Amino acid sequence: MADVRTHYDEHLGPIYDWMAGPFETASMQSTQLFEELQLQPGDAGVAVDLGCGHGLQAMPLAKRGFRVVAIDLCTELLGKLDVRADTLPIETVRADILDFQDHTPPRVDLVVCMGDTLTHLRSLDDVKVLIGRIVSVLVPGGLFVTTFRDYVSNPLEGDTRFIPVRSDGHRSLTCFLEYLDDSVRVHDLVHERSPSGWALTVSSYEKLRLDPRWLTEIARESGLQIVLERTTRGLVTFAVKSSNEVAPGTCTE
Repeated sequence: MADVRTHYDEHLGPIYDWMAGPFETASMQSTQLFEELQLQPGDAGVAVDLGCGHGLQAMPLAKRGFRVVAIDLCTELLGKLDVRADTLPIETVRADILDFQDHTPPRVDLVVCMGDTLTHLRSLDDVKVLIGRIVSVLVPGGLFVTTFRDYVSNPLEGDTRFIPVRSDGHRSLTCFLEYLDDSVRVHDLVHERSPSGWALTVSSYEKLRLDPRWLTEIARESGLQIVLERTTRGLVTFAVKSSNEVAPGTCTE
């Protein structure tokens, strides 16, 4: 089993563009969410994109007028974002998302952590630390927006744990989920066609089983106000607003 960095560097990163599909289509969900939340740059003018990938959130945010600090561990995906961004105000940084404060201004208007990035953290304690650090940089009224897969409420069973992600005449990607007590082991199976036939490569890594109810409780304990909370086909969308008053006991270290 690989760690998250190795899994993306060696397995998913090289095919991520293909896996996500046409960029404009793939980024539309984030574009619509940002419109729903009426996101606009404030006094800081800065948005931080944690686990930015190849730019599905960073690009729409930059087009909305934010200066974006886009952070990810995968060099290949950051390179694709650099090319795509062209002259847009997007700064890419290769770093662990827990260390994002080392690369951002002391105050920002917005932090996003989309896709399933939050579940890539090693433990619930790391999630608490990240939220504490986000609270400490948000301006008054600043937002934290995240999406993640709910692997707690309705765990898949039997054959439903095999999830076809995408396929065409030259490549197919299937995901298999193996549920553990506190995590889910994700096995990504890639079949690729060559002149000599089909070849299979497999890599696996673990994601946290993150309970939306737990995250809501942690957010409230941190002094954050719930702005949006919904689940659509297992994907949780969660947006909270900062009062910029760090609650007692909030963990930032």
